[in-house]
Amino acid sequence: MAQHAMSLRKRYYVELARFAVKLGASVPDARAFADDAVAELVVRPLKDPGRDPVRNERPWLYRTVRQMVMSARRHRQRFDDRDIGQLGDRLCQTTWGAPDLHLEAVETLRAIGALPEDQAHAVTLSVAGHSMDTIAEILDISVSAAKQRVSRGRRRLLANLEGRDR
Repeated sequence: MAQHAMSLRKRYYVELARFAVKLGASVPDARAFADDAVAELVVRPLKDPGRDPVRNERPWLYRTVRQMVMSARRHRQRFDDRDIGQLGDRLCQTTWGAPDLHLEAVETLRAIGALPEDQAHAVTLSVAGHSMDTIAEILDISVSAAKQRVSRGRRRLLANLEGRDR
């Protein structure tokens, strides 16, 4: 399965990412959409073994990327910064008595805000305590795509925070 995923990624990643950019996605989002579409195609038979296999991978991948871009647009329109704001309020309430913890919390929120939008949403929802199933449902993506976004977001967040310490 890993070889199949790598061959699909090699074959389609660049053109899928370009397609997503042409549809109006940012470059980081386009890259994530391309990766997520390939992951969906690989995981699809495992999620629903009774489902007919995808016969034409390329059109299916393009359709999936298009749906992801359109879904992100719709989501962006209805998603506001309530979750980040609520998270910030909670952090301020719990760290106000300790200035060092408070500054660390503020820096973390700023670093989350600097993440690509899809990763920021996934990380924020994860930090807020939502399960991967719930994150996937809220963001209108698969659970595997939600896991990828949270994982990538956390790695990038950690790198951003470590870069500020230097």
